[in-house]
Amino acid sequence: MEQEPEAWYGARTFHRWLTWEGRPYEERVVLFRARSLDEAVELAERESAEYAGENGFEALGMVQVYRISVGDQQVGAGTEVFSQLHALDLPANEFLDRYDSGPAHTQVSE
Repeated sequence: MEQEPEAWYGARTFHRWLTWEGRPYEERVVLFRARSLDEAVELAERESAEYAGENGFEALGMVQVYRISVGDQQVGAGTEVFSQLHALDLPANEFLDRYDSGPAHTQVSE
C-alpha cells in the first residue's frame, strides 16, 4: 500500500495565559508537515501541550486543522494557512463585533 505524500497543514490552537493580568486567551496558527489530517491533529495536539507546558499556559484542548497544500506544493508569501467559514445570519458589523475581543496584546520587535 502506497503511503500518502506529506502535505502542509495549518493548525489553530487555543491557550489561556495564567500569569498575565486578565488571563488573556491566545489563538495560534502553527504549520506542520503530515501524511494525513489525523497525523496533523496529533502533531498539533502534542505541540500545543508542549507550548503550554513550557510557558505556564493552559492548553484549552481544541485544535482546528486546515490542509494548505497537496504533496510538495510550495508554501510561501501569500499562502493561505488557515480558513474557517462561519454560517451565521448576522450583518457584517455584528459578525466583526463578535470576533473583536477588545484590545489585543501585541509585540513589536525592532
